Amino acid sequence: MATLTRSTTIDAPVEKVFTYALDFRNLWGQGWPDIGIADVDLKPDGVGSSVKFFAHVLGLHLEMRLEYVEVVRPERIVAKVSSVLPDRPLWTFTFTPVDEGTQLTVTGEWHVNVPAVGKAWEERMARNHEGLADLMIANIKTGVEGTAA
Repeated sequence: MATLTRSTTIDAPVEKVFTYALDFRNLWGQGWPDIGIADVDLKPDGVGSSVKFFAHVLGLHLEMRLEYVEVVRPERIVAKVSSVLPDRPLWTFTFTPVDEGTQLTVTGEWHVNVPAVGKAWEERMARNHEGLADLMIANIKTGVEGTAA
């Protein structure tokens, strides 16, 4: 297993940050290069919410599905990604109250059960998602703090 963790402090209450992040369009759909979203299905409590992602990698069109498999308001969102690729990343978003507002922590985990190349694939995928994880938390911070007034 390979992991990637990013964290930031957002100047807003936990409930506000959590509610903003619960909507795929805010958490996953803003400013990602070469990635589009479609078929957004938001459930009232979050669990079972899903969205399709489209990306182009090395000239290939890839479709991925993301589903919220666990939602504990206002503490945690766990999202599972599935696609034709052998990796099945699991993303966990935690929301912790701090004096300055909310500590948002994003952790991605990759499990690739392919003999000989699985471990290397996991580590590469974690490295390849660093910029996207940074962009994701920056978008949430900007989006929430921009609506704080």
